[in-house]
Amino acid sequence: MTVRIDYILCNGCRGRAEGCCEEICPGYLFYRENGKAVMREPSDCWDCFACVKACPRAALSVELPFQISEVKHRLIARIKNNRINWQLLDSNGLTLVKYSIQNRNEKSKNSNNE
Repeated sequence: MTVRIDYILCNGCRGRAEGCCEEICPGYLFYRENGKAVMREPSDCWDCFACVKACPRAALSVELPFQISEVKHRLIARIKNNRINWQLLDSNGLTLVKYSIQNRNEKSKNSNNE
């Protein structure tokens, strides 16, 4: 799978010393060029997709391989409050499925309080 960058949505996390994707990527694959995120070597990606979840503008998505989706569907994830919201989009950008899960850190906090 590969991470796709939407350069219309990406603003390079303006005002931050590092972009969110740069900061969270365990493989140090992102940098900024001309105010936008760039991935150094997509083949070095570990497919953890932490960058996709961390992007505050939903400019990063996962492009599904043809073995899974012949029509170029993609996944977008956004962290909002204590939830991770996933969307499956078709090749035209229309939402096919939405799914929301509670953040693991919030689950452990809640179970410790009970």
